[in-house]
Amino acid sequence: MTLNFKGFDPNGVITKILLYVEDMKIMTAEDKQKLLDKLDETHQEIRDWLGGVELEAPVYSDSGWRARDIIGHMATWDQEAARSLRAYRAGSEYEIIDLDEEETEYNQRAIDAQRALSNQAILAEWEGAYEELRNAVQDIPIDRFPGDLLYPWGD
Repeated sequence: MTLNFKGFDPNGVITKILLYVEDMKIMTAEDKQKLLDKLDETHQEIRDWLGGVELEAPVYSDSGWRARDIIGHMATWDQEAARSLRAYRAGSEYEIIDLDEEETEYNQRAIDAQRALSNQAILAEWEGAYEELRNAVQDIPIDRFPGDLLYPWGD
């Protein structure tokens, strides 16, 4: 049995949010709050989705990824996005050095490292990574939005 995401795109959440910010010409305090609200709303939607999901359920039969691996994948990329935002706030840049073009090997290494964790630990890592990302967004002054930000994947 393969789990059906019913239109849920875990890989696209961060990209969509970053593109939302990138399209802005100027950000107001209200815009920043809308962005934080969107982050919160999206995170809550995923929490709600997780309420009905068996974390060991297979999602992608070709890779063997389970629901818990998708959660770990989101945690990894929330952490990477937070690193980029913190570097941007500090006036520098962050990029993942050993990232392959398709990100496949990097993603698999991250999942392999997380497989030793319990389901509870994966969920805690995801919640912590979300807080890191949210705090990184919160900490950037509105006059620095939008700006030329190097995404962790090098764009």
